[in-house]
Amino acid sequence: MASLHEYKRRVVLPACVVGLALLYGLVYLPLAREARAIDDPVEKAWKKLAAALGQTNATTLDFLFITNQLNETRQAIAHLAEARKAAEDRFQLPGPLRERLAAPFQLVEYQNELSKYLDDLSRRAKEQKITVDPLVFSGFPEHTADMQDPAMLWAALAFTGDLLDTALRCKVTALHALDARVQRVDPMLAGSTGRWVEIPIEVEFTAPAASATSFVQSLPRRAEEIHAAQLPEAPPGKSPLLIENLIIRKQTPEQPEEVRIWLRAIGFVRRD
Repeated sequence: MASLHEYKRRVVLPACVVGLALLYGLVYLPLAREARAIDDPVEKAWKKLAAALGQTNATTLDFLFITNQLNETRQAIAHLAEARKAAEDRFQLPGPLRERLAAPFQLVEYQNELSKYLDDLSRRAKEQKITVDPLVFSGFPEHTADMQDPAMLWAALAFTGDLLDTALRCKVTALHALDARVQRVDPMLAGSTGRWVEIPIEVEFTAPAASATSFVQSLPRRAEEIHAAQLPEAPPGKSPLLIENLIIRKQTPEQPEEVRIWLRAIGFVRRD
C-alpha cells in the first residue's frame, strides 16, 4: 500500500502544477498584457520627451531639470501675455479717432478734414519758415474706389498728422516728399475681426542733425513719454509710430550739421 508521502507526490503535486498553470494562464498572462499595454504609451512619451530635450539615447532623465524648465516656460508665457497687453494698451488710439473708425465712413467729411489739415500745415510751415515741396501735399491718404475699409483713412490721416507735427515741432528745414496712401487690404482679411492693420508712412526731409535726432527719438513715443524724455512737447493724442526703415545722409561737405532723412514709419490699428 502506497505511503502517505507517495500519495502526496502522485496526487497533490500534479494538482499544484495544474493550479500554477491555471494561475499563469488566467492571471499572470492577462496582467502581463495589461502591463505592456500601459507601458507602451509610457515608452512613447519617454522617447518623445527625450527627443524634445535632445537626449534621444538617454537612459535616465533629470525630471527636476524638466520641472524647472516647465516653470520657466510658464513664466515666459505669462511675461509674453503681459507684454502683449502692454503693446495693445500702447497702441490704443485716442477716443475720438476710435469713434470715427467705428462710425459709417463719410467721404465728404473726410475730404473737408483733409483740406483743413493741408491749410493748417501750409500756414504752420510758413510761420516756421519750413519749406514744403508739392510732393508732400500730394502724398496724403486719399480715397480710392477699391477700398474695402475706407474708415482706415481716418487713422492714416491721424498718423500722418502726428508724423508731420513731430517734424515741425523738431524744427526740420524742409519737407521733400510724403507717401501715406492706404495700402489695399487682402479681401480675405477685409471683413475679419481682432486683427492688427499696418499703415505705413514714408517721408523725406532735411534737418539739422540735432533736429533729426529729436524727430527720430520722438516718433515712437507717446506724449507723456516725450515729456519725460525732455523732447519737444507733443499734443496728448499723439500715437506712437514705429520706425521700420531709416536712411540718413549728409547734405553737403559745406553743411556737415545738416542731414537728409528718408524714413518709413508704421502705425497700427486694431480692427475689432
